Amino acid sequence: MKKLIAMSMMALAALVVTAPTYAASDRATLDEAKAMVKKARDYIRKNGREKAFAEIDKRDGMFVDRDIYIYVYDKSLKNLAHGGNPRLIGKDLSQLRDPDGKFVNQGLLKAAEAGGGTYTFKFLNPASGKIETKTGYAEMEGDLMVGSGVYTANQ
Repeated sequence: MKKLIAMSMMALAALVVTAPTYAASDRATLDEAKAMVKKARDYIRKNGREKAFAEIDKRDGMFVDRDIYIYVYDKSLKNLAHGGNPRLIGKDLSQLRDPDGKFVNQGLLKAAEAGGGTYTFKFLNPASGKIETKTGYAEMEGDLMVGSGVYTANQ
């Protein structure tokens, strides 16, 4: 009986030690987010805004993968498409701040207008339901800002 309890405890300890690694492996990388932005820009060019935005908005569509999704804004920072939270579509999010007071979309727009780039802020991860640090990546497609990003769990 003692041997069974000891083996069970070792198995439980192994699960606890490997659980953070497993969770981290389920998260997308920044390179994957960048590739998705490029794919979305190409899709917008080839299919037009209406069809592209409808596809981007689909939770089970081609622009949602694990914890990454595409979002699209016009230059005034009105949300036009959002794969992570459809309630944001149509809203002026120019004044959106993270819990630390950083202007989320203004920072992303500056990065995009500078030729594409990253901006780090905190945001609700729809996959975990928690506020997490996010590194967003955005590029311009004409007068549209197309972005995605990766979440890193706060430890």
